[in-house]
Amino acid sequence: MVRVIGVDPGSASWDFVGMEDDGTFFLDHTIPTKQIQKHPELFLNLLNTTEFDVMSAPSGFGLPLKKIQDLKQEDYFFALLKKNPDKGAILGLGKILKILHEQGVNGYFLPSVKHLPTVPRYRKVNKIDLGTADKLCTTVVGIRNQMEDFNIPCGESSFIMVEMGYGFNAVLAIENGQIIDGIGGSNIMGFRAVGSIDAEIAYLMGKIKKKDVYSGGVSSIAGYFDMKAEEILLLAKQDKKTRMAMDAFYSDLVKSVFAISSSFSSKDVIKEILFAGRLARIDALIDPLVKKLSVIAPPKVMRSYVPIAKESAQGAAFIANGLSGGKFVDIVENMKIRETSGSILDDIYLPLEERLR
Repeated sequence: MVRVIGVDPGSASWDFVGMEDDGTFFLDHTIPTKQIQKHPELFLNLLNTTEFDVMSAPSGFGLPLKKIQDLKQEDYFFALLKKNPDKGAILGLGKILKILHEQGVNGYFLPSVKHLPTVPRYRKVNKIDLGTADKLCTTVVGIRNQMEDFNIPCGESSFIMVEMGYGFNAVLAIENGQIIDGIGGSNIMGFRAVGSIDAEIAYLMGKIKKKDVYSGGVSSIAGYFDMKAEEILLLAKQDKKTRMAMDAFYSDLVKSVFAISSSFSSKDVIKEILFAGRLARIDALIDPLVKKLSVIAPPKVMRSYVPIAKESAQGAAFIANGLSGGKFVDIVENMKIRETSGSILDDIYLPLEERLR
């Protein structure tokens, strides 16, 4: 019997899911990201006290499917896309990946959407963030949802996934159980993230820093960067600036969903719009989107299989199971995760200051 673990390194929390061969769960845990940043040993202590055979490692921007033991120095750059990784790796991810490699942990570094052969190459041109590795993981949970709800094989699953996280949003198109397009969190306004930056604004900003990607969203506009989403929703009822921030948030997300609906072979194949992520659990936040998006397909919140950890960690565990020949092998093989290839920086036709450290 193979015991697997899936990990999601989120903006607000790192989530962990452990699963047996038969699909039963032995781990459902979360640790605030700020604690992981200050004390990476919390992550390691959890792993050292948990028996498992295979892990889907926290993978950031991803690589073509690769064993943790085979990671090379340049791989850390591609995982983080941070020019100076020694100056505090994002979310502590770089440090933890190196420890996992040094300890010889058995498991996989997962791909992002751009690495998938199911996404046409022309949709990758001048794009990096079509959806990070954790978004790919969440997709697997949505596919399982539809297999159970419609009593269909994985290859007949088709939906738009809207993941709404603490910092970032993402919208993915799934047809025939395969990701065919994605708009990643760097391109959609989130509660923390600015989303797409107008090229003229980027020019006037001069040198854009990594921290700029993580700000400029709803909380920055409202002027309350550390305020929770529930609190911002309440504030929006009486504060015009916060209301404007929420209007911008909804507008950008709705436009992204309508845009990606054009990527399907036919809009008739879209069975559902599935909401996932931390913010998808807030009814007051989702309700306006349901009303606006129902003209495309029936919207609903993705069903979770554990009470604590987010869908991305669950999907990471399902992928580890499938890669080990378990019950989710058909989903993994149909998504062509083993056939991923290339670099996150392929097909970029603009001058980059740095392609590799």
